[in-house]
Amino acid sequence: AAPIIGTSREEQLDELLNAVDITLKPEQIAELETPYKPHPVVGFK
Repeated sequence: AAPIIGTSREEQLDELLNAVDITLKPEQIAELETPYKPHPVVGFK
């Protein structure tokens, strides 16, 4: 799956296209691949 990217300014398009060149370190990839653990819900009932 790929996100649908929309922009209304050329500067935004440049920023979005440059985001494709990001390289993650192995530690960052490992952190992103760990399962999400939901936090308990707090607040009003």
